[in-house]
Amino acid sequence: MIKFFRKIRQNLLSEGKTGKYFKYAIGEIILVVIGILIALSINNWKNYQDDRTEEQILLQNLQQEFTKNLNELNSDHKINIEMLNATYHFLETDMHKKSPKQIDSLMGKLSTFATFDPSIGYISQATSSGKLDLIQSDSLKIHLSQWSGELNDLKEDVVIRREHWLNHLLPIIRKHIPIRNSDATQHRPDYLRQKQITPMSVPEENYKEFITSLEVDGVIFDHYMNQYYVFINEENIKLYIQRVLDLIEKELK
Repeated sequence: MIKFFRKIRQNLLSEGKTGKYFKYAIGEIILVVIGILIALSINNWKNYQDDRTEEQILLQNLQQEFTKNLNELNSDHKINIEMLNATYHFLETDMHKKSPKQIDSLMGKLSTFATFDPSIGYISQATSSGKLDLIQSDSLKIHLSQWSGELNDLKEDVVIRREHWLNHLLPIIRKHIPIRNSDATQHRPDYLRQKQITPMSVPEENYKEFITSLEVDGVIFDHYMNQYYVFINEENIKLYIQRVLDLIEKELK
């Protein structure tokens, strides 16, 4: 094709048709430019299609990861609500009417809580590789960028709860009643064991001192408040995850 155009230009020059030669040369340049623009347009269209395909794969993987996280959070949240209710029950009920066995059971529920451990492998990989930029929805990208912040807020309260439970609640229970007696109350699916510890008997006076102690009341109240902050954060994260999943669903083809 290039040889063909060159031959035409040479013929025009040899015939002395300079004006026509320049017009033809300009037309040839325009044709070349148009060809380049068409090629670039086709290449851009192909790149765009490749990006959209990759975006759909990204969205599907994010959907799977966040769905898994929501299911795990719902399971953990249920356990934590039971613990919160048990703590509230201790603080708001006349514990003098409870038997030692009932108090042991309540202490077991007070010490049974779950920690949300989310899967972050895929979103971390997508963030570090820059693949999140493939997502066209600005709202979804903004929400995804807030994921680590949501988890950090929860993590802070989870650490406070655990430290208080370990350093304050357990020691004060040990001062009055056997912690081992609460072992028989643990029936969580993730807490199954082949053997359980045999309860031991202590004077009922120990339980009376325990439920009337102002120090015990204060420590359990703090435990209640710590768990309530965890509860609020979990509720917020549930709403956040559901919002992310709704936004992902809108972008999936």
